Amino acid sequence: MHFSKIFSALALTSAVSGAAIQNEKRAITADQMVDNIQKITQLSQDLQPKADAIGTDGLDALSTSQFEPVIKGFQQIIRVARRDIDNMAGTGDYTAANAQPVCDAFSDFVVVHQELLRILIGKSGLLESIFLGPVAAVLRSLEEVVDTLAFGVIDSVPSCQASATQQKRDLDDTLAKATCAYTPGGTLIGALTC
Repeated sequence: MHFSKIFSALALTSAVSGAAIQNEKRAITADQMVDNIQKITQLSQDLQPKADAIGTDGLDALSTSQFEPVIKGFQQIIRVARRDIDNMAGTGDYTAANAQPVCDAFSDFVVVHQELLRILIGKSGLLESIFLGPVAAVLRSLEEVVDTLAFGVIDSVPSCQASATQQKRDLDDTLAKATCAYTPGGTLIGALTC
């Protein structure tokens, strides 16, 4: 008899704990979403001069050392984006008024991030393809988190979903070109394509 009481209490505790875990979905406000996107945009903006500084002269052109600040910058963007993605779980649709600032922030992110990627694409054709693999690897990781983040944004902004979806496609295209440009045997100014 005591066993069944203990078992029932344990089962009830487990059920309540499981329900609490399921209900512990996080949601963020539109203002928080805008702040998160703006932080990632700023990280991308801050990385542009580092990418632009990649040179092709001297011994540095023959190593990956000049890419290290860019790789570390992308890794930081990935970390911040993953944290933001974790916080987005449970976020519902924003009203049209709340969605517009989110869409504007996402649009700004796309523009800034595409510029960063274009800088990298321009640098890739000048360097030996053997040293480009680490950049391609970080770009593939970046693509994964940018896609997940973009889908989270798109899902939360029904009033401007079409434009956000098109911007995501444009960013995906630029990101794919950058990844291809840094994949050994990929695109090197007029050469092979992925």
